[in-house]
Amino acid sequence: MKTKKNLKVIIVEDDLYYNKALTKYLQSICNSSVYPEFNFEIKSYTNAHDCIEELDDDTSIMVLDYYLINEEETDVLSGADIVKEANEHCSNCEIIMISAQESPHNTSELLRLGVYDYVDKNVNSKNRLGAVIQRLINEKFRGQKEVV
Repeated sequence: MKTKKNLKVIIVEDDLYYNKALTKYLQSICNSSVYPEFNFEIKSYTNAHDCIEELDDDTSIMVLDYYLINEEETDVLSGADIVKEANEHCSNCEIIMISAQESPHNTSELLRLGVYDYVDKNVNSKNRLGAVIQRLINEKFRGQKEVV
């Protein structure tokens, strides 16, 4: 019997409704019926600090919002701050940024920091995110290049 590989997926989104929608969507596409060779663990956070406390080397994929607002936190962290923390604490983690921020400078900075891909928040976000995750799983975790 072949051993399944564990993939830990983290979602960091401060909007509770969007967080729940992303979590449900990722549970529908990241599961053993779609990818039988993997066991998925999906966790979601609504603020940066909780996410950072949980970061470790077994985190495989992070779906991260750029703007993270939380009135309970005195210091406001952006997605770029979490990317820097992730690079320090879970160097094998692939990060997909999903945000409505429209600054080309911020986007290029995120890619320079090692973000795997950037998805704009709009009506097509879910489909685009699904395609990015499928490509990431196939290329990095299965080791198969996709033919376009």
